[in-house]
Amino acid sequence: MKVALAANGAGAELKESIKAYLTSKGYEIEDFSDPDIFTATEKVVNAILEQDITRGIVVDDYGVAPFMIAAKHHGIVCAPTYEDYTSSMTRRHNSTQIITLGAKVTAATLSCELTENFVKTEYDGGRHQIRIDMLNREL
Repeated sequence: MKVALAANGAGAELKESIKAYLTSKGYEIEDFSDPDIFTATEKVVNAILEQDITRGIVVDDYGVAPFMIAAKHHGIVCAPTYEDYTSSMTRRHNSTQIITLGAKVTAATLSCELTENFVKTEYDGGRHQIRIDMLNREL
């Protein structure tokens, strides 16, 4: 599986830890980093919408700005993650394509575990699809 990964300067060190960790687990990483978090996030969003990439991870200081940027795009479900439960449940119940992490709020070891949980977890579908259809409805 190919994973889109990006960070700004504040998230660069954590991004490198995540990249090394996921690569060691057999995932192919495409790095879309940019000094500007808006540009970095937009690159990941476009990779999800236009390429054969199904998961994205964006890292900055707190994980909030890339969440807000990605969530503005029709067809994208994004979630900030700070702990184990959310990193997998957001995939299972929301078919989340992108998670965001904060380098100043989540340690590297935990961040690596969160990204692996997110990447390897599949969407449950079923009753959750109603919500996804509502999110993707044209307004």
